[in-house]
Amino acid sequence: MRIHKLYQCFAAAVLLFLPVACDNTDYSEKSPFDNSAYLNVAASKNTEAFTFNRKVTSQTKAFNVNLTYPSGNDVKVSLKVDPSMISTYNAKNDTHYEALPEAYYQLSTDAVTIPAGKTTSEEIRIKFLKLDELEIDATYLCPLSIGGAEGVGIMNGSRTMYYRVRRSSAITTAMNLKNVYVAVPGFDKGSPTADVVNNLTAITMEAIIRINQFDDETNISSIMGIEQYLCVRLGDTGFPRQQLQVQTPVGKFPTADKKLQLQAGEWYHIALTWDLNTQVIAFYVNGKLQSREEGHGKSDVTTISLGDKLADDDNGNGGDFNFYFGRSYGESHDIIRQLNGDICEARIWSVARTEQQIYENMYNIDDPAAESDLQAYWKFDEGTGNTIIDRTGHHNDAKMIPYWTNDTYTQPRPKTEAELWPSGVEVPIMNK
Repeated sequence: MRIHKLYQCFAAAVLLFLPVACDNTDYSEKSPFDNSAYLNVAASKNTEAFTFNRKVTSQTKAFNVNLTYPSGNDVKVSLKVDPSMISTYNAKNDTHYEALPEAYYQLSTDAVTIPAGKTTSEEIRIKFLKLDELEIDATYLCPLSIGGAEGVGIMNGSRTMYYRVRRSSAITTAMNLKNVYVAVPGFDKGSPTADVVNNLTAITMEAIIRINQFDDETNISSIMGIEQYLCVRLGDTGFPRQQLQVQTPVGKFPTADKKLQLQAGEWYHIALTWDLNTQVIAFYVNGKLQSREEGHGKSDVTTISLGDKLADDDNGNGGDFNFYFGRSYGESHDIIRQLNGDICEARIWSVARTEQQIYENMYNIDDPAAESDLQAYWKFDEGTGNTIIDRTGHHNDAKMIPYWTNDTYTQPRPKTEAELWPSGVEVPIMNK
């Protein structure tokens, strides 16, 4: 017995020093690990906050099932919404979400086949229905999951996508203006729709903004208006980078004050009012007075006209300084004064609105057509495309335009639809 055990130990030691045979498997199209199925949308994160405003009725999310590497056979994968996973999610995340009822979602298919030699299935869709019937500001969980996969494993970390579904009372859509700007062709000189913003004796300019980053290489973030005429912005040369400022035909307002700086990553409703008759100009932030000045006027400045500037050429240059969002001074390849952030709820009024009026209506105008002093209103809530509708009925729709990469004007700066209309937007309501 002792000799037998000694032999076993000797044999084991010899095996440690035997040369190992080379693995000649071609891994150019396959992994040395087990093949697994997973959801492409859950590959980097498995939770998406699907938040939408109270008027949205339906929306569709698209996804694919992927394999780690191609299989020699067709792979059939089953799909399901699995409410049983909610308790595990809530326990792990210290939440108390309820399951989204079955009546509010619909899978385009409950099974998909990935053909032999391929790694990606056809597109699958989950449609969320009757969303306007959900309770406002309640969050529901919808766990979309792979139920099973024939002949392959399932990658547990990317098996399930948890959609947090929330019908919000807040604004949930905004346009991101990094590397792009917005023009209003209807404000060009000679346009039949420009008169609504010409010869104004008072004005209010409003918008909701969030600066994502105050870039080191810039000293101005252009919000809206016309350079060297009436331009609302953040920062200036020799002026706090994060403080609101406006340039008017009279001069600049207000004086520098570092205590009034806005912070990156925060949503703000900002409003400028200027009455040429009383010569009172003011900034409001989140519906509250921030800065005010009396005597801001000149005898020869009796009206304001935003719609009498010569149009740009096809490259975005050559005209006068024009009315823009996210652009002011410089050529159309110059991004040093861009707005690196998001914008929504932009408006122009032909009166100087009061603090109470601004505060009560920061987030929505219920009936724009009924507001005789509302000259332009862009909600930026389209969520898709390059056109922003003027909700007043004056037909001054705005247009997103990419900045050019350089002064040859041959290549626009890239911007995907997902980057232009970012998901997960939720503007906090501060006037309730």
